[in-house]
Amino acid sequence: MSENSSTSGNEPTCRLIYKSQTSWDLLSNETLLELAKTSAERNDARGITGLLLLSGESFLQVLEGPSGEVNDLYLRISRDDRHGKLRLLIFEPIVRRTFEDWAMHVVDLDELPMAQRDFLRAKYPVEDDSITIPDDDRLAIALLLDARQLTLSETDRSSS
Repeated sequence: MSENSSTSGNEPTCRLIYKSQTSWDLLSNETLLELAKTSAERNDARGITGLLLLSGESFLQVLEGPSGEVNDLYLRISRDDRHGKLRLLIFEPIVRRTFEDWAMHVVDLDELPMAQRDFLRAKYPVEDDSITIPDDDRLAIALLLDARQLTLSETDRSSS
């Protein structure tokens, strides 16, 4: 989705960022990828874009789109028993999307190539060999932006 304005008429566009802990004992990459595929299809239909990071047993997700749709999705997430210790970090109106590249994209920080993991580990705290998902909203957006840049293909980067 490349549209930067709201897709629901005059409804304002917003950005919502939250962090949570997975309540799954074993979260397989296959399960996560299937969840991302299903979420991408639903999000695309609702005009929502975003990025979901997994680090260890922690999630950090950014959602951008029409305020009503993003709020409805966050409410569903808050009721989802796969998330624990849910914490809203940012909810703000935006004029332009930053994560318009994907209806939903998942990045497991522990699965990134070593050079990319080392880059992130030099910038962000590490605990139990995983990058710690920040509580600070500024650090959270910085981590999401870094992950976005690291995962865009060379073609995508050159056209940005």
